[in-house]
Amino acid sequence: MNRRDIVDMELHYARMMRREAKARAKQNPAASEQLNRFADAAVQRVEAIKCGPLFDTEKAA
Repeated sequence: MNRRDIVDMELHYARMMRREAKARAKQNPAASEQLNRFADAAVQRVEAIKCGPLFDTEKAA
């Protein structure tokens, strides 16, 4: 798994959480808020992965 794969997976996860939060917004606002926080955390992880040292030794493909 390379950096691009992880970033794509995290962004997909964020999109799923936001979609689910939107679906639950009226019937369960607390759950919706929590799902949005999960999505925000996924986006923060993407930023850390893009800028972090995790793949410093990765060779350009």
